[in-house]
Amino acid sequence: MRKTWQKTERQCSRVISMHRVGSILQFVGGAIGRVAMSGIVIGLFFVIAGVTPWQFFVDFFQNPLAWLASPWISPSMTIIGLVLIGASFWFNLWSRKQHIIDDLAEDIAWAINNLLNRSPTLSTPQAIAAWEADFRSWCDRVSRKLENRAFFTRADQLHFDVLGFIQPIAVAGHAVGLAHLESQLNEKLKRLRDVINWTQQRRR
Repeated sequence: MRKTWQKTERQCSRVISMHRVGSILQFVGGAIGRVAMSGIVIGLFFVIAGVTPWQFFVDFFQNPLAWLASPWISPSMTIIGLVLIGASFWFNLWSRKQHIIDDLAEDIAWAINNLLNRSPTLSTPQAIAAWEADFRSWCDRVSRKLENRAFFTRADQLHFDVLGFIQPIAVAGHAVGLAHLESQLNEKLKRLRDVINWTQQRRR
């Protein structure tokens, strides 16, 4: 029993020693890797700037005017300025395009809420005429927005304005006289979604 215990104790000691050696090797290897990476970074900085990083900062703070008089400052500042102007222009263009797309999405939501789901249900010729007037006004409003050639093409506008053949639909509970108009509305909504998707895919 005693021999077994001693044997087990020696094995545990051996495992602990191996674990310590492995940990030390991992630590040393990690330290060497960190030192090597630091050396690579410092070397790249030296190749680019011609001095070590700490010498660069010391010289800069001691002689800031000399660095400003460097022939590299002018083209560097010009490049940085052009990059900032380009980024600002691109963000402004993206922001405007996103605002216009959101505006068209609001038009879709308005048509669904105020035309397709209008309450109470239309049942008289006068109510249907009022619905048609609102529908035509909505179409004209959207078409005017699609005249913005900064974001939409003439093809986009024609795709929305000119319907051609329409698959007739009938909404349960709605007047028969409204079916043709609602078919037009359904097609207009589909085509306006097409325009939104095309505009989002364009880079300009």
